[in-house]
Amino acid sequence: MLNIFLGYACNFRCAYCLQDPKGGDSERRRHPVEDFVDRVVPYMKAKGITEIAYWGGEPLLYWEAIEAIHEALIAAGVPLTFVKLVTNGSLLEDRHVEALNRWGAYVVVSRHQPFGEPRWDQVARLQNSAVSFLFTHQNLFAWPWFGELDRLEQRFGRPFFPYVHWVRATEGCDPAYYLTHADLDRHLPHLRELARLRLDGHRHAHGMFEGHLAKWRKALGAPSRPPAPLCHADDHVSVDLAGNRYGCHHSVRGSLRTGHLFQAEPETPETAAALRHVRRFVDTAECRLCPISRWCRGNCHLSQTHDVDCRLAKAKHELFAWIAEQEGASIADLHHHAARTRWLDRSAPL
Repeated sequence: MLNIFLGYACNFRCAYCLQDPKGGDSERRRHPVEDFVDRVVPYMKAKGITEIAYWGGEPLLYWEAIEAIHEALIAAGVPLTFVKLVTNGSLLEDRHVEALNRWGAYVVVSRHQPFGEPRWDQVARLQNSAVSFLFTHQNLFAWPWFGELDRLEQRFGRPFFPYVHWVRATEGCDPAYYLTHADLDRHLPHLRELARLRLDGHRHAHGMFEGHLAKWRKALGAPSRPPAPLCHADDHVSVDLAGNRYGCHHSVRGSLRTGHLFQAEPETPETAAALRHVRRFVDTAECRLCPISRWCRGNCHLSQTHDVDCRLAKAKHELFAWIAEQEGASIADLHHHAARTRWLDRSAPL
């Protein structure tokens, strides 16, 4: 996946934002799209990259740049098998919807009450989309989201699909939203309840796990190799329009610049320090010995709550293994027998 960072500008001010607040003006300024396209086309072809994502801030504020880049990739014959865009949906217009549908883009509409509303009439016209919800300290249960999806389906006469994820305790996120161990004591039984609902045929419960299960199966079923950091690997590259590579698309600041994408650079003390920070969890003895590290990859290197993240990852792994077994999927191909490992004491079996 090639993650292209356009800039930090956003029309919302969400208190739990993932974006790093320390990006300097040098990283925020706009760079010429033409120069970027001239370099990214041969790079993608040489590396065989067929998946791409566009990121802000709010990416629709950078629509002209996105459209110019993407149409140039198409014109250059770059084969694209997956195109992703995450938007708050409040700026969606006909022209955006038409282009995104023409590109076959997967559009994740992130839900941000009370900070603003998507334009649901436009969202309903997207051919390949999901509505994103975020588990935080203040939102530990999915029931309100499922009710919202039901209301949208009744209103527009079409299915809406959930895309759930868990808050990252970055410096850009208000600590009031950080997950705690006490939160997990309440949240993990809820996830087990949702897993049972999935097996009973509940469509929203099925949808919320599907993408996570696919990534879990792919990671643990792949040949064993030392784990790379969550957002910095050969198959996960984050770049700005100047060609600078970063630890992830949420940390575009000079101190986390790890190199240049299009030209070889000697390692400097600054890039070496950035790589150490990016690898600060995945290189620990605990992660190196952990049987699921090839999937969780040390979790987010920007997080302030790594112990909570680690416990949550192990619990999700255990839950995914249970779902896979119940649905008849073989786990014999998952290396290290990771799907059999149990980390959590439970008051009741699944």
